[in-house]
Amino acid sequence: MTNDRKGGIAFIAGSIGFIVTMAIHPTAGGSLTAEQVVRLSRFSGVAHSLGIASTIFLFLGACALAQRLRGETCSFAALVTFGFACVAILIATSVSGFVIPSILNRMARDEAANVHLWQVVIWGIFQINQACARVYSVLASVAIILWSAAAWRNGGLSRGIAIYGYVIAVLIIVAVGSGHVRMDVHGMAAVGLGQAVWFILAGSQMCSRPRELAE
Repeated sequence: MTNDRKGGIAFIAGSIGFIVTMAIHPTAGGSLTAEQVVRLSRFSGVAHSLGIASTIFLFLGACALAQRLRGETCSFAALVTFGFACVAILIATSVSGFVIPSILNRMARDEAANVHLWQVVIWGIFQINQACARVYSVLASVAIILWSAAAWRNGGLSRGIAIYGYVIAVLIIVAVGSGHVRMDVHGMAAVGLGQAVWFILAGSQMCSRPRELAE
């Protein structure tokens, strides 16, 4: 199996994993009992573990894509940018999947008089999650633009994929940067879906078309 094909499979698997993660991402509102918090924590751990694994697969696919677009400065810059994006989303995923549920567990067992203090702590940590999610959304989009530019100039991916990359990445950057898309479950799902389509298209071409046929 060629590196292109391995990378393409990684892109597709990571993208599907990301979509599934957002589809099963738990949401909670209002007060919860201790038992409900325990169930939420377990389910959150499973969902976000899948998200972490998906990020690893996406980065493996990115490494293969950078190799496919060999000799192109934009491709190397895209890989570095996407690497930083992956670090940001790993922090966001870890905080959302493990840190906040752990705090909720402690809060559910504490005295009712201390609930407000716990809520302040959770709110502060949640802001870290939101900031990292925004960083990922923008940096991953910048990486897609750079890869699309590299493919447009020197081949490696079809121009249709490059055009889609330009359009969706710019839309995401503008939407997130302007605050029109919030980094809640629905907003992150929309961003992730738009990017996942590009990764799946790129991965499919990497699997089916050798580099010399993708010019």
